[in-house]
Amino acid sequence: MITAALACLVIGMPAQQAEPIQLGRVYTKGEKAKYEVHSKLTTESRQVGLDTWIPDDLDLIYQYSYEVVEMKADGICVMRYLRPTMTQIKGATADAPAKKTTEKVDYNLELTVSPSNELLNVKDLTPKKDPKKPPTVNFIAAMRAGGKERQDVLGGFLNQFVGEIYRLAMFAGSLDSSLDFNPKMPYDETKVGETWKRTVGYSPQKQQGSEKMAVQRMDYTYTYKGIVDVSGQKYQRITADILLKSDLAEFIHQSFNVKSSVTGLKEIPLNFKASVDFDLDPKTFKTIRANGTSSGGFSIFITDLQNEALQEERFQSRISMKIVP
Repeated sequence: MITAALACLVIGMPAQQAEPIQLGRVYTKGEKAKYEVHSKLTTESRQVGLDTWIPDDLDLIYQYSYEVVEMKADGICVMRYLRPTMTQIKGATADAPAKKTTEKVDYNLELTVSPSNELLNVKDLTPKKDPKKPPTVNFIAAMRAGGKERQDVLGGFLNQFVGEIYRLAMFAGSLDSSLDFNPKMPYDETKVGETWKRTVGYSPQKQQGSEKMAVQRMDYTYTYKGIVDVSGQKYQRITADILLKSDLAEFIHQSFNVKSSVTGLKEIPLNFKASVDFDLDPKTFKTIRANGTSSGGFSIFITDLQNEALQEERFQSRISMKIVP
């Protein structure tokens, strides 16, 4: 009787997990939605000789809305996208209270979006002036010069890649790396447990099968989890994960053909990982909400110090995106 009962239960279970399905966003003309995104980043840093980590907090909050104005072939849509402001809240420190500032960004865009949530075309309806390009720096000359000039170049080089990590950690950079048009859908039919990748940034990494380093793409690995139940509501869930481990000092030395005796750098280990859960409408695959976390950090080791880092920094962040009723 127990065996028969179990057999009946198995037969009665839904078969939606077994068959592959086409994951794709279903847009309709006239569709409107408004979302709120809240990202909170906490960093801790310390210099050589200090045991205490100095914390710092940063919150980034914004709302955006869209309206689908045209439908094209193959489910592609044209929409009007608006993001009027972004609010930044810098946490209180020992020297200053918390500070809240709201920047008027005036994003007024016409976007062409595919069912995979890929941005096929972006048209700025309020064009802005192109920013001036930063001046180029002779890296080797600055390294040999030493002093403040070397510190400035190293700082700029480090900020270039660490800044990219912080941008990804807060999920609040460009439209390509933010949560606004996520998750990116697979192009083919997909079963529960299957994965696919999309590029979100670039960072120095070792080339596969080689000791050489190069700036390479960083990909989110998306995984289809199938139907989940959240507080009695059914959603399609997709997760996104990313992992990076690198050494920026090794990349500097290989890129400019210099040694640590010139740069004074021993190693700059950099690491980053992030994970996001997306809950989608079961029929239209519209993102209802997303929640994610990230963590990482870097350290700067120089030849003049044996076992201590000159500077250390670590961080963690939380991100949420939800529909505004």
